[in-house]
Amino acid sequence: MTTNNRAMTPAEFKTMRESLGLTAQWIADNAGVKLRTAQYWEAGRMAVPADVASMLESIDKMLNFSVAQAIEHIDDMSSQHGAPADVALVRYRTDADLWRFRPDMRPFPTTTHAEMLSRLRRALDLRNIPSLIEFMEPEEYFAWLAGRPDTETERANWAATRS
Repeated sequence: MTTNNRAMTPAEFKTMRESLGLTAQWIADNAGVKLRTAQYWEAGRMAVPADVASMLESIDKMLNFSVAQAIEHIDDMSSQHGAPADVALVRYRTDADLWRFRPDMRPFPTTTHAEMLSRLRRALDLRNIPSLIEFMEPEEYFAWLAGRPDTETERANWAATRS
């Protein structure tokens, strides 16, 4: 259901699915239905179930919350150390790498993480904070890490050294 208690339209369903970086197959798998059923929801041949609409809205809220947390962290760091010249963001090439480095993102695909990065980048732009996105290269990263613990901050520091 959407926030105003009406059924999600097929166009809203498809728009939200795509904006979350999710395929119809991912939706079908996670809703426990066949791909054809998810395609029927998009085509308007079947109503979008309230629990599926709610799932999409929950994912959307999760991404927005993650972006808000990242902005809060960047604001905290800025107040302590001054405004950053650039904020380096890490993009993962494979789902396996995403889930390895960001287990909180499982079972989402890299495309959903990319959407989160896009939202974060827009939020940074509104604050006039420049950002860059670098692909994670695990072998290079672990060599650079030289035994230090892996953290999101270290990943961002590594990404910043690549540009």
